[in-house]
Amino acid sequence: MGLVISIIFLIISILLLMGKGSFLIAGYNTASEKEKAKYNEKKLCRIVGLGFLVMTCGLFSLFMLKDIGLYIMIGTFIVGMAIIFIGSEYASVERNQKKTKMSIGIGVLITVILGAFIMGVMFIGDIDIEYNDDYVQLSGTFVSSSKIDYDDILKVEYCDDFDIGRKKNGINNAVVEAGRYYNDEFGNYHLYAYTHSSHYVIIYTENEIFVVSGENEKQTQNIYNQLSSYKKATLSHVAFFG
Repeated sequence: MGLVISIIFLIISILLLMGKGSFLIAGYNTASEKEKAKYNEKKLCRIVGLGFLVMTCGLFSLFMLKDIGLYIMIGTFIVGMAIIFIGSEYASVERNQKKTKMSIGIGVLITVILGAFIMGVMFIGDIDIEYNDDYVQLSGTFVSSSKIDYDDILKVEYCDDFDIGRKKNGINNAVVEAGRYYNDEFGNYHLYAYTHSSHYVIIYTENEIFVVSGENEKQTQNIYNQLSSYKKATLSHVAFFG
């Protein structure tokens, strides 16, 4: 369905860039003949077509760039709308210089603010692991935390060949991958990892599986050692009192 929508956007973009398809432009297609006469129709179509083409590139990025495709799409939609909003003033045959400058200023300001927000979301994120006496708590930016009692841990594995699969909900940007994920090996599981991780720690409990990583191999190894030591201490404790 997403690919079909992208192709439709591409067709609309090409049609508008040819100076045709004004009936597709919201607001203009329902305007009176008097209002339409205030605009150069072909120029308006081409401006809107350029904005649509930019947004179309964002839609296709969802299929070509899985890791950051969503953020690129959001960014291109912001830029595309800015092109349409600002550029439509230049299609007016009765252009008001003051109004045009104000529209450009507002459009640029909105684009900069939203662009900065998008870039911030793409390049921020952190994974936090808190070790307590009876449990470990896993946290990640923009996702809910998971509390795992040491008594519930069945097994801890260190892995250097792991397919994270696909995100069901959570975050996946240039820094972290966290939330609810799905792969062929585990089905649904919880992920708290850095995007460019090559090593992972897998925590098995009776009902759920958690996968976590540090920023580098050394940190990930330390996580494994810490969890293993807590698990061994728990087993020793149970054996002593058993």
